[in-house]
Amino acid sequence: MPVALHPRYWGGHLLALVLVALACRLGLWQLDSWQAHREAEVADFSDVTPVPLLDVIGPDDPFPGDKVGRPVELSGTWVPEGTVYIEGREHDGEDGFWAATPVEVDGGGGSALYVVRGWTPSPAEAPAPPVGPAEVTAYFEPTEGTNASDPDRTDDVLPQVRTADLVQHVDQDLFSGFGIAREPFAGLEEAELDQVSQASAFTGLKNFLYGIEWFVFGGFAAFIWWRWSRELAAPRERDEDAADEPVTSTS
Repeated sequence: MPVALHPRYWGGHLLALVLVALACRLGLWQLDSWQAHREAEVADFSDVTPVPLLDVIGPDDPFPGDKVGRPVELSGTWVPEGTVYIEGREHDGEDGFWAATPVEVDGGGGSALYVVRGWTPSPAEAPAPPVGPAEVTAYFEPTEGTNASDPDRTDDVLPQVRTADLVQHVDQDLFSGFGIAREPFAGLEEAELDQVSQASAFTGLKNFLYGIEWFVFGGFAAFIWWRWSRELAAPRERDEDAADEPVTSTS
């Protein structure tokens, strides 16, 4: 019988197995938590009852990370001269643009929220932006930050929905987010939400790092277990090697 498997060492083996299994289980638990955080950030709010925009965010508030995609209601006044078109947006596999027009929100202290009214194959084919009072239900999204540069800041075509680009087209301050109309406006197709509702790279990062840490602990425990088993076997190997050596006599 190998020395390491002698019954007097079973307690040590059992302890090592428990430690490795526990570390792996905790690692998987943390990774599950990491995935759950990411899924929560992009939760499907399509059937959720809309709430007033100002109940979700104030004019000067940062974007609430747990409200991505939340349906909101807002009223105010359209600002048609601030209309822009966001390029590189797909609909049924066809490349095109989002048509976005700001709404100066009632009770928002003069701040405006850009609302994506829908998708169009080209700005020239988009209907005229609305004017007058606005009543909108929209999915609330954080502004984008792909770092794409705007090659022509004098036109109304933008590469992304970024506050630094949008603010140049309106006189109002902007909310830290934008809306995608729940139903496309007349003459436009539906804007596809899956192009924006993506979890941040930092979402649940702490849980991910904890998960990796537990796997490292488990690997370290397995290594110590292996070394300990080797050390138990080493004396017997030395004895066997010594027994195989020829005996020399001295006269």
